[in-house]
Amino acid sequence: MEEKYLNINIKLKRSNEIKLIEYKYKKRTHDERPMALDVLLQAQEEQYDDLAFRYGCRARNCGVCTIEVNSRPKLACRARVREGDTLSAIVTLPVIKDLIVKRDGITRQMKGYNNIPKKNDLNEDANKLYHNLTACIECYACLDGCPVHAKNNITDIQKNDAYKYGNPYSFLKIQRLLIDPLTPDSEKHTLIDKAKRLGLEIYRREYNSLKIKCGVGINLKDEVIKPLLDAAYGDEFEKDNK
Repeated sequence: MEEKYLNINIKLKRSNEIKLIEYKYKKRTHDERPMALDVLLQAQEEQYDDLAFRYGCRARNCGVCTIEVNSRPKLACRARVREGDTLSAIVTLPVIKDLIVKRDGITRQMKGYNNIPKKNDLNEDANKLYHNLTACIECYACLDGCPVHAKNNITDIQKNDAYKYGNPYSFLKIQRLLIDPLTPDSEKHTLIDKAKRLGLEIYRREYNSLKIKCGVGINLKDEVIKPLLDAAYGDEFEKDNK
């Protein structure tokens, strides 16, 4: 006989203290396999009305509900949970409260770097790779295991500046602009310089052992990092990886 409940651990952070609560999720059907978001919503409604977490579309389109399930970043709206699983905030960004993290240090990195001077009046079509990269939903699961982002100091939650070092998301934005048919050549040089200032060289040194994963399946290593390294370092990068 199927159990009527699932025991789920929820790790909270409040006032710099970590608190682990054990929540008994009541299944809606005997064979239900709930998403992490289902658990959080029920816990908030029935027992912990001040439980803080983010969600939006509930359809894997917005990326704001990213949490960790058993220490792995997952979209809460699409991650099924099992008996004994632990839900927590992602560790790659500073936690504001409970499962909510401060995200603006990432998006601020690309401020002022979308300088396309003309509209697409001629309906110029971008290639397939460009359209692949538009699938990014800014979930920031890709920060996990990134050696570049790991160099950022994320402990100061009051700081509102952009992070000094980049991450797969910011490099994806740069690569997408580089292959946009509307981006002029003069702007492409600026974008490559920006990538270098964000720490692209670190990927060059650690490319062979690099393990980063996109929450929606974009091949970040081959479709973002490698083309950027080729554009920035050319033959030097190819020589390093022979």
